[in-house]
Amino acid sequence: MLKDYGHIMKVLPKGTLISVHKSIAMTTQLPRPGCTLSQRILFRFIVVFILLFICTLPFHHRYIPDLPSLMAPFFEAIAKWTGDHIFQLKHPYASQLISDSTGLYLHLFVLFIISSCSAACWSLADKKRKSYSLLSYWFRVVLSYYLAFFLFLYGFDKAFKSQFYLPEPNTLFTTIGNTPRDLLYWSTIGTSYSYSVFLGLLEILAGLLLLSRRTRLLGSLFAMGILLNVVMVNFSYDINVKILSLFLFLVSLLIAIPDRKRLYTFFLAGKPSPGGIREPQYISTRMRLIYQTVKFLTIGYILWSTGYQYLQSRNFNDDVAPRPKFHGAYDVPLYIQNHDTLAPLVTDPQRWRRLFVHRRGYVIIQAMNDQMQDYTFNPDTINHQWLLKEEGSGKEFGFHYSQVNDTTIILTGKPGNDSLIIKLQKIDLGRLPVLQNEFNWTVDN
Repeated sequence: MLKDYGHIMKVLPKGTLISVHKSIAMTTQLPRPGCTLSQRILFRFIVVFILLFICTLPFHHRYIPDLPSLMAPFFEAIAKWTGDHIFQLKHPYASQLISDSTGLYLHLFVLFIISSCSAACWSLADKKRKSYSLLSYWFRVVLSYYLAFFLFLYGFDKAFKSQFYLPEPNTLFTTIGNTPRDLLYWSTIGTSYSYSVFLGLLEILAGLLLLSRRTRLLGSLFAMGILLNVVMVNFSYDINVKILSLFLFLVSLLIAIPDRKRLYTFFLAGKPSPGGIREPQYISTRMRLIYQTVKFLTIGYILWSTGYQYLQSRNFNDDVAPRPKFHGAYDVPLYIQNHDTLAPLVTDPQRWRRLFVHRRGYVIIQAMNDQMQDYTFNPDTINHQWLLKEEGSGKEFGFHYSQVNDTTIILTGKPGNDSLIIKLQKIDLGRLPVLQNEFNWTVDN
């Protein structure tokens, strides 16, 4: 081929060089097989629907322009009108485009209608076109980079234990029967550092494979398997990112679909697989350089935007990251109310059994009957005070604290009409069986 091309360049007049370049580029571009009318209409619908959903997806990220927030008021109004007048839903319902809300499901319906109308108009305006080889290629590239972004985002979160973090003290002392399924799953994965890192590395690997044309099909298959498991987890444990996980699974499927014949030939027919989809060739070196530069900058931006926060905080393992002061679980061995020492009777709904200080800035008090009450927590280390505000009622009260030693705190205060003296004894959470770093090759003992 190269010899023939060189020969043509020598023989043809100088003025025909550009046309030769164009003809060579056209012969090395993507194959352009004809598509049926239904295939073309379906492709147009998918392109419009996917791009609209990406541009309106309610996902906030520090380093990505928040286009959905700008468009949200418009589409939320349409979703609310659709719920009120077409489906006649009863109020109240969440019309906001938030994760798995009624408004988001209505938004999907609206996008379906818009995409159907757009595909019909597109088909009428572009009747003569028989295939979309080049558009299909670049659409696949966009989906690959988009999916890689999410795989890196959630992969880094898992690898650095930011997503599946260690269970908080109050969760550790909540019985399984009283734990919601989503929190139960989250806490179970969070207790294992190695498994969380393993899940994260798999997602990062799939993202890396998607960024290269040569490994894109393998990356899409990796991502498909990972995301199918995520979808099943979200539905089985009622975790409220069902729509997002389904959408990302659909994206991985769309990336793999152009190679469906190769997959069938290799896995089912047992024959050598033909070559895959070829990258478009460029007429000039300048265009090739622009393409490579844009690709390099895009990949760099994806990696930076999903991983910079960990470089900035230097928190590469949240299990050992510093916790706020007073964080932990405390037993209440002494509880004095109005100068009377209350016995730890399990039928007493007033006496405290345990107190938990959560890393998110609130306190949970567990009564003797195991009922728990949340309070926002504002410690004043200068004046040695704990300021608590009851969730729901907004009732505020405070305690003076004295730190006897590293494990013992004495609280004194008068919330309401009762004077209280409470002794808190910190629990060594590392001694709990669920947090023991145990591994056994055998079960002999």
